Amino acid sequence: MTTPHEETDVTPYVLYVDDEPSNLVVFEAGLEGEMPVLTASSGGRALELMREHEVAVLLTDQRMPGMSGVELMSKVRAEHPDVIRMLVTAYSDVEAAVDAINDGQVHVYLRKPWEPVELKLALSQARDRYLTTRRLADLERRLVSTERMYALGVIAAGVAHEIRTPLTALVMNIELVQGVLGGSMDAEHLGQVKAALADAAHAVRALVDITNSMEVSTRAHKESEIDLKEVVELAERSVRGEARRRGQVTLDLAPVPPVRGSRTRLGQVALNLLVNALQAFDPGRLASNAVQVRLGVDGEGVLLTVEDNGPGIAPELLGHIFDPFFTTKEDGGTGLGLAISRQIVQELGGTIEVRSVRGEGTTFLVHLPAARRAAPGTR
Repeated sequence: MTTPHEETDVTPYVLYVDDEPSNLVVFEAGLEGEMPVLTASSGGRALELMREHEVAVLLTDQRMPGMSGVELMSKVRAEHPDVIRMLVTAYSDVEAAVDAINDGQVHVYLRKPWEPVELKLALSQARDRYLTTRRLADLERRLVSTERMYALGVIAAGVAHEIRTPLTALVMNIELVQGVLGGSMDAEHLGQVKAALADAAHAVRALVDITNSMEVSTRAHKESEIDLKEVVELAERSVRGEARRRGQVTLDLAPVPPVRGSRTRLGQVALNLLVNALQAFDPGRLASNAVQVRLGVDGEGVLLTVEDNGPGIAPELLGHIFDPFFTTKEDGGTGLGLAISRQIVQELGGTIEVRSVRGEGTTFLVHLPAARRAAPGTR
């Protein structure tokens, strides 16, 4: 069986439900060639069809044995909230139809018997509405994926810079050992070999540390108790390459209680805030550009602060900084990083806010509830 979202190119159906077989035949004949149609003679059969096919519009009669049209709409609203729900009702049932519309179970109702032209227009408009919603949802998913790929690109660049230094040291020391071993071996040369091997071992340990941190960062989004200090330190290591080109990042991370969440998603928040701060800088002022990252206890929660001394954000733009697709970057961007960060923080029961003074800098404050109360003496 194929689920609706496994086939993005499938044409969604209009499903008509009526316990009168003749009405189903007339409906199919009237819409033949106009749009794809499914029919069902009961609410139960309609629900089965909706689990098997993508349905854009559900049109159902109100008076049916076993399950009324409004009862069917209520179930569909819970199981398939995106489906456009329409009710066909006799004049005597108009009040019930209006009540169902007010309750949000039905989008619109048609009187029985319907006018063919009116029916086709209503169904066409409903299908267009559904398809537009589906296209917007697909676009949003693609944009979120693009933002994640961008974040991965930043991480990859940072990891490349981190690996290059110990790898270069490793190669140089191996070459030194090879050169010494090719000549005479006295006490001085033996000391050089030992020192070179010690440096090479240190470089290997550095590479292992980096790969271990990458493994931690790519674990599944399973929620658990997370040490936010480790998450922030990993994010800082990931942007060191960017920091070398744009400004200094300083960490002031006090001991804090763990927070509940996903290490990967919290890492995405920290990474987004650091990348945003660094990319706001003028690279020509590299020596004075500075980002201060602080972590501490705030009441019964944890407070992460990312503060930069960059150009700041204009007051008229500050209220839109978390809006999807909004960006102040001159070189473009998806404008989803901060919107996604706010969504992640809010889903974890926290808050994120921004303060900025034009010409002085910007500060982001992320407050997350502690997974448990801090132990006595914990700051």
